[in-house]
Order: sequence, then C-alpha cells, then structure tokens
Amino acid sequence: MAAARSLLIDPAVVSRAIKGLEEDLGISLFARSTRILKLTTEGARFYRDGTQMLRKFDDTINKFRADTALHGQLKVGMGPALSRPIVLRAISSFQALHPEVRLILISVNDPAQVGDEGIDVFIRPRSLRQRGGEHKQQQGLIVRKLFYSPMVTAASPAYLKRSGVPRTPADLAAHVCTALLTLERDVQDEWQFAKQSKREKFKFTPKLIADGEALREAALAHCGVVRVLAWEIADQLRSGALLQLLPDWECFGGLPIVAIYRKTRSTQSRINALLQHLTKEFRPYDNLIGRTKHQQRDWPWGNKAS
Repeated sequence: MAAARSLLIDPAVVSRAIKGLEEDLGISLFARSTRILKLTTEGARFYRDGTQMLRKFDDTINKFRADTALHGQLKVGMGPALSRPIVLRAISSFQALHPEVRLILISVNDPAQVGDEGIDVFIRPRSLRQRGGEHKQQQGLIVRKLFYSPMVTAASPAYLKRSGVPRTPADLAAHVCTALLTLERDVQDEWQFAKQSKREKFKFTPKLIADGEALREAALAHCGVVRVLAWEIADQLRSGALLQLLPDWECFGGLPIVAIYRKTRSTQSRINALLQHLTKEFRPYDNLIGRTKHQQRDWPWGNKAS
C-alpha cells in the first residue's frame, strides 16, 4: 500500500494490523476488490472519530508540555542589521529561564539561508525596498513583530571634530555619508527628513557602502555619517562613542524588527517562549521617538547630541 511505503513500513504488517482491528471491532473498515481499496461507511466514521481523538490527545500533550520545563534545540538566524550585544543580552536572560533549551545562533547574510540552513527563527528588520514597498516573503512563513525602531543619523566625535556638525539635512552634502546595503542588495543612498511641515530629501553618491554591522563599525572608525536603526547603535549612543545628528529632524525609514518562522509543532512551544521573551526584553526600544515626542533625555541611551 502507498501509505505503508510512504511511512517506510512493510505493507504486509499494515494489512495484518487492519485485519486484526476489523476483527476486534466486528466491522469491515475497507471495501476491497482486485482494482480498488476504499473506506466503507463504517470505516470513514471510524477514521473521522479516531482523528478527532488523536487531535485532542495531541492538544493535551502539548498543553502539558507547555506547563513543564522547555527542552530541545532552536536554531536562530540573525540578520546583519541587528545589535548583537542587545540580542545576546536577551538570549542570556532567556537561557537563565530555560536552561534546557539549546540555542544555535547563526549570522545570516542571504535570506535564502533560512531554508537551506534549517533555521527555526530568523530575526531581522522588516524588508523594505529603497523607495518603499515590501520584498516578497517565502510562502508558509509567519512574520511576527517584536518592536519598532526609528532611524537616526550619527557619526563619531572624532569625525565631527574634523568635519563639523551638520545642522540641517542640506548640510549633509558637505559630509562623507555611508550607504546601507540591505540583505536584498538595495543600496540606501536616499535619506528623507521631516520637521513640522518641512520635508527634505538628501540623495548622495556613496564612497562607502556597507551592511548593518559594517555600517556601525564604519561610523566608529570615523569614516563619516551613517543612517541606521536607532537600536543598532544604542550602546554606542549611550557611551558617547557615536553622536546622534539632526535631533530636531525626524529621519524616515524606521522599521519593525521581526521574527520570521514556520509553524512547526515540534518546535512551536520553544519558538513561542523565545519570541515572548524577546518582545518583553526589547520593549524599551519600541517606537521610542514617537512615544517621547523627540524628548531624547528619555531614551535609554540619554541625550548625547544636544
């Protein structure tokens, strides 16, 4: 039988099991002939009631598992535009709560790796094109928002001492600006700003293009001005290693940080626990500029660029 072969079971073993079940029940589950094999009316009812019972049994097992200590493995992919220290601090506190869960962290530089590497959860900024519109996601994937991060422009004190501090978006034309290269290979070489009713667009030809982590390192190496997600440089803004520029201007392009995964019964309880924990740990960074109406003294990293 095809069903037996698909499960790598000897068809003769399956036939004997069905025959024994029919004898115990006193009914015929299948109507058999030389050409066809199909369920009888009693067989169809037995199948329907049996699958319902098994589904309830699975639900009961999963509920009990949810109430007990989590265990097993999760493979977590991390996109380049993530603050590794902030993520790792959240991972550390998760492991303290669930010591039996084994986590494998993998840096992902190509969205195709998610399927190829068997990654259970992929954490990254939501994918947007250079001039708006989302990139297509693979079918069957669930996208869950963890928090929203605004964009900021920033540079190192050494660079600003050498080149001066821009006061308006137009002043950026006199500065060396580094463009972000996204996972989808979009070059973010157009920045947009708003201040009350004013709107300004800054388009430039970058001399340096870098992905998320390299972009932060370029700013720290005094290479020029960068435009990044605020949480990506939160530690550096707090310490003063980088300074926020144009604090009176809203920098467009903020993105939600999302977790992307497939709904899989074997890992779902671990995935749910991890995502709930990350959402809680990342809450201080959620839409912070909007909630404080640009009062940067309320940011976790303080006001370093007044």
